[in-house]
Amino acid sequence: MLLLESELKYLSLSMRPLLYSLLFPLAFILVGQGLIDVSGEWNGNSNFLKINYQVTTTINQKGSQLDGYSVSKAMNGKDSSKVIFTGLVDGTTVKLYPLRFEYKTGTACLANSILEFSESNDQYALIGKWKGDLRLKTCPPAVGGNLKLYKKGENEAIAKAEIRTNEPARTLDPADDIGSALVSELGKRTYYALIIGINDYPDDQIQELDNPISDAMSLAAVLVEDYSFEKDNVTILKNPSREGIINSLDELSMKVSDKDNLLIFYAGHGIWNEQLNQGYWLPSNSSINSKSNWLSNSTIRDYVGGIRSKHTLLISDACFSGGILKERAVFENSRAILELYKLPSRKAMTSGTLKTVPDKSVFIDYLIKNLKSNTAPLLSADQLFRNFKIAVINNSPNGQVPQYGPISQAGDEGGDFIFLKRE
Repeated sequence: MLLLESELKYLSLSMRPLLYSLLFPLAFILVGQGLIDVSGEWNGNSNFLKINYQVTTTINQKGSQLDGYSVSKAMNGKDSSKVIFTGLVDGTTVKLYPLRFEYKTGTACLANSILEFSESNDQYALIGKWKGDLRLKTCPPAVGGNLKLYKKGENEAIAKAEIRTNEPARTLDPADDIGSALVSELGKRTYYALIIGINDYPDDQIQELDNPISDAMSLAAVLVEDYSFEKDNVTILKNPSREGIINSLDELSMKVSDKDNLLIFYAGHGIWNEQLNQGYWLPSNSSINSKSNWLSNSTIRDYVGGIRSKHTLLISDACFSGGILKERAVFENSRAILELYKLPSRKAMTSGTLKTVPDKSVFIDYLIKNLKSNTAPLLSADQLFRNFKIAVINNSPNGQVPQYGPISQAGDEGGDFIFLKRE
């Protein structure tokens, strides 16, 4: 048995599963019935470069043969992985050999683990080290750390005490591996926002508004304070001209990558042209008698489609804002958040359909209220909209019906914008 294990070190990773299938039946015959039982779920912790990891390992045992999986989550929320492994019991030593990642975010790597089984006062522990193996390719041999696991249900308090850290963990179900992985991944992505509010219109024929700028500032505040939008990545435009809006969109097109997320908000006047079957935003320098400074839905759509974000969410609180949507019905096909994030999206959330909306917007009030009250680490734009749609309908003075859906011809592939809650 020892000779076979020493020879095992020199085999490529691709050969290991085949050799393990030959070794384990032999090991069972040689060791016989005097085996320790390590089957079940084990909870504990590991460490690497002063970062603590919460580890949950599930082991299946047949004789001396082991298989299972291990989920590792960095307590700072940045790394997460799930590794499928095989292994051996040799006396009181447990040896775990990784086969592959089921998923990985961050700097996780495949590494061997050598653990010693111990029992004290009916408390069961597996304590040892994990170490990189050059033949595994993902971990250099010098990389390693401590690993402590405790049998679930028998001394969970010890495991929980040892993984305490000053770095707060996110509020997720411990069993939600996919959610934890997505939180970690989104934490590496940049969230940009362009927030536009227009109160003042020099043209006497366009009524000035009281609330768009304050609404815009309130939304910007909740994005920065409660979600993963850094202040430097949030652009606020107060009473901009058409040129000012276009320049800001051009800047975003230069710096937003296909891994980033973008939110665009507009509050101000909107207008619908029946002859051209086209909706427009009215920048501050617009004239009611000339379209030269109007910003058409088609231009907005072209920018939304051209900016290389992973997800773009357009929120428009303006008259006739529903005209930019591909369809006026609410997007009803709710999916798991992970699946929504995988596919690129270009969605719009608007305060109404092809009709006027009041200056004092219940739409923005309920939007901000629901963003503030949300406690989930991950919130899709679709779910956010569903949370407040009925409240807007019931409390608007003119029965406005907010809309949510894909932007026509802008590159939407069925995904959704995901808000990431700050810790």
